[in-house]
Amino acid sequence: MSTNKSSIIGATMMVTGCCIGAGMIGLPVLSALTGFVPSIVAMLFSYIFTTLTGLLLVEATLWFEGPVNLPSIVEHTLGKAGKIATILLFLFLFYCIFVAYLDAGGTMFAEMLSAFLHVSVSPVIGMMICVAFIAGIAYAGTAVADSANRYMLFAMVASYVILIGVALPNTMTSNLLYTNWKLMYGVVPILLISFGYQNLVPSITHYLKRNINAIRFAIIIGNLIPFFVYFLWEYVVLGMLPGGKANTNDDVQLVAQLLQGAAVSSLSVMFFIKSFSLFAMLTSFLASAVSFVDFLKDGFKKLHHNKLQNELLYYGLVFVPPAVFTLIHPKLFLHALGFAGGFIDVLLFGVLPASVILVGRHIRKTSGQTAAYQVVGGYATPAVILLLSVAMLVLKFL
Repeated sequence: MSTNKSSIIGATMMVTGCCIGAGMIGLPVLSALTGFVPSIVAMLFSYIFTTLTGLLLVEATLWFEGPVNLPSIVEHTLGKAGKIATILLFLFLFYCIFVAYLDAGGTMFAEMLSAFLHVSVSPVIGMMICVAFIAGIAYAGTAVADSANRYMLFAMVASYVILIGVALPNTMTSNLLYTNWKLMYGVVPILLISFGYQNLVPSITHYLKRNINAIRFAIIIGNLIPFFVYFLWEYVVLGMLPGGKANTNDDVQLVAQLLQGAAVSSLSVMFFIKSFSLFAMLTSFLASAVSFVDFLKDGFKKLHHNKLQNELLYYGLVFVPPAVFTLIHPKLFLHALGFAGGFIDVLLFGVLPASVILVGRHIRKTSGQTAAYQVVGGYATPAVILLLSVAMLVLKFL
């Protein structure tokens, strides 16, 4: 079935937009511990891993004629227990990411207000303002959220481009020579979040009218663009940071504080790093909040007795639990992203797709059904993905 170029480009940008976000804020902080070259090797591994798992989900999605999503795909092969596990993992993934967003957002808003008002503003107040800002836009409706997201996305891209331009003269190649290969795996969990787009696969498959070549292009190229964006980001930040000088304490500093500690004196570099970090967090947070609300509306679609009460319930479930958890346990940005990427993302977008394909191919083979598309490598590809996923879970646990 033919698909126009505009749809293919749109789907590719959807994948790219889903990847680029708040994970970038913490990426250089963890990469500074292992060094530039090991972090790029980890980045290449994460790109290949997430691309293959996305293609496995494409294969599973094409087993169905109409629109379908991950819970139904899992139920078809792994039963109702698998479907329930998938939904719970989705909830945990959203909540972990939201805890990270609120922690980072609270700090950033507090810093902005402190500079504007010339008084010290608590991160708690900053977090409450961050929640009110995102929840208010999301509650206003899809049209308002889309408009606000476009402006913030433009600001994020502009900040990134200007940042690369003004920061390059401040980089030193010698800083990129530092390596600590033993700590390389520490950056993988946050990279899995940074390359995370797999939840879009069923929607993209339907949007591109099941055109296999178009879907593969959108995933492979859409996920490759963030690779180059992250490469430049790492090159610039780590090039300004003396090797091995990263803070290894539990409360790891964000990029701006990290570079301030490294005595980077350029005010323009610091300004654009902070502005880029802010807009990267806000665009990711807003998109995730809107999709989370829609997820809950679908889950509670039988509730129709009071629309206003339902809306408040949805938004309460989205924002209150992560806000309370962030208040009780502050400074969890990197820990929350690390847990989300190291455990939940590996289970949800590593173990599950591989298991679905291994079981599903066997079911279809015994029933005599032919596949519309099969990922290269036969049974070896999902088997290797499953083994790698288990290995990453064990490494993260240890």
